[in-house]
Amino acid sequence: MQGERAMKYIKVIIGSNFGDEGKGLITDYICSKSKKPVVIRFNSSAQAGHTVVTPNSKRHIFGHFCSGSMQNVPTFLSSYFSVNPLLFLKEYDELKKIDIVPHTMIDLNCPAVIPQDMLLNQIIERHRGDDRHGSCGLGYNESIIRNSIERYRITCNDILNKTYKDKLKIIKNEYIKKRLDQLNLTSCNDDLMDKLYDDNIEANFINDVDNEFIAKVQMTSIEDVAENYTTLLFEGAQGLMLSEDSKYFPHVTHSKTGISNVINLLQEIKSHELDVEVIYVTRSYLTRHGAGPLPHEIKEKPYKNIIDLTNIHNEFQGTLRFAPLDVDILVENIENDYMKILSKKQYEHYNIKKSIAITCLDQIDNDEATYYQDNHVIVNSTIKFVEDICIKINPYSCYLSYGSTRSTIIKH
Repeated sequence: MQGERAMKYIKVIIGSNFGDEGKGLITDYICSKSKKPVVIRFNSSAQAGHTVVTPNSKRHIFGHFCSGSMQNVPTFLSSYFSVNPLLFLKEYDELKKIDIVPHTMIDLNCPAVIPQDMLLNQIIERHRGDDRHGSCGLGYNESIIRNSIERYRITCNDILNKTYKDKLKIIKNEYIKKRLDQLNLTSCNDDLMDKLYDDNIEANFINDVDNEFIAKVQMTSIEDVAENYTTLLFEGAQGLMLSEDSKYFPHVTHSKTGISNVINLLQEIKSHELDVEVIYVTRSYLTRHGAGPLPHEIKEKPYKNIIDLTNIHNEFQGTLRFAPLDVDILVENIENDYMKILSKKQYEHYNIKKSIAITCLDQIDNDEATYYQDNHVIVNSTIKFVEDICIKINPYSCYLSYGSTRSTIIKH
């Protein structure tokens, strides 16, 4: 009917813990069940590390591109995502090798991560020694700090208009010294210090951006994206316990990992009727890759069947850490976040639902799940474990994953 507004189906994938919950797996699954989907990245940057394994065993760890890319679902990088052109091109080439040519759209206001951000990030984290914050060393935090200052801010609009080159010079001539002074690192003897002023690094970055990056993306807006797709799937990065406003500060990311950014983006497509499902994802146990608190941490893996090929040991995050899942902490994380959208009066007439996705259920040994509830250690069957979570959360839907591919997921 002419004048009738088309229904838009909104799916939001949010990690409930310290990241590594299986958001890539769930995004891939939801894409396979959705009508004309596009995936919107609404926070963080290339350090996401979302693993997708297809039913025919094709595997990729997604950083820039959405976890629906194996199904040719397009990616939209919103203004809350920080694009790293160098890592973008590296991953683009990796995808081409497995016959995936991703369609990527980017908001003009999307901020950029530059090589100096990555170098500074690594210098700072090394300098912290035993007091490291758990950074990936990919420059995200440093890019947020730099891009918060208008004189040094570089966006995709600057890249498109080629004005970013002048800003790179200003950053090299002014900002780097200011930032090092601010951090008391001027006299630091890290091997990377000289590279901060390396003309070749700047020249190579410009060459890659002008000759490769711009040709591989489409600059657009979320309003136009919403017009052209039926299902808008928001794929989050990290987890609620790593949000910048989390009680675990400073061992967090410089990003809002929950629903807040999605709410702001939805306001930009307010002309549509929205059917919203927020899917909170958790493993059947708790993990953390990087420094910081981990409630109920144990020295060994909680289940001997746990295999993680993605979160390997690295200089900046160390080895993946483990703990039994605490159901009460999980509920607290989810409820605190979900109330942010329920409290918005402008969404009262929308159909908003809360769901849960539990991954790695196949890794529970001998059908005996160990978890915390009401400050007690509980050992129950996998079925009873899932029931206890669902009783506490009362989800609209429950997605249960018993393997590494979307074909192993059961919806209740």
